Amino acid sequence: MGLDTVELLMSFERYFSLEVPDATAETIYTVGDMATWLSQQLGVAGLRQSAVRATVAGQMLRELPPSSTEATPLRQLLPDAAALKTYRHTLREHAGLILPPLSPLRVEPVTPSLWERLTGQALPRTPHWYTRTLAELLDWVIAFNYDTLLVRPLASQYEVEQAVIGLTIDKSGVPVEEIRLQSSFTNDLGMD
Repeated sequence: MGLDTVELLMSFERYFSLEVPDATAETIYTVGDMATWLSQQLGVAGLRQSAVRATVAGQMLRELPPSSTEATPLRQLLPDAAALKTYRHTLREHAGLILPPLSPLRVEPVTPSLWERLTGQALPRTPHWYTRTLAELLDWVIAFNYDTLLVRPLASQYEVEQAVIGLTIDKSGVPVEEIRLQSSFTNDLGMD
């Protein structure tokens, strides 16, 4: 393990009050590997229900149109930068929830870029998060706010996963929407 991953491992150990044996640490490659091992040690492996998730879902849905569900695409709920800014402010004021930083929405150019004209290949036009659903934004909010929302001892594997993602955000600087359970600490997140 490189310096970054050693620091991250120490963060996991401090947060969860568990020592990860060296032999185990050498077998942990992904965010999900870490969350699974921790869940097993804490006796919550396989438990998916989370009162925290249910509460945050209610708070987030309350600030959206009544027809909104967790399956609603974010591009429908937050169609522009103004809508995102308003939702960010409303969640903070009414629920005390902080939305993680998300890639800014860009105005679509009227004409193709030089690259597109030369190669005939279109460049990505919208940020990655814009193609996701409210359920994914909900998970990102919990992971981003893990230190205030998740009270130890954690009650489910879901909560352990969100805490692991949150700690990974803190140490890696990788945006929350780019961290998946299958993300490799070294290959996908660029940690040494």
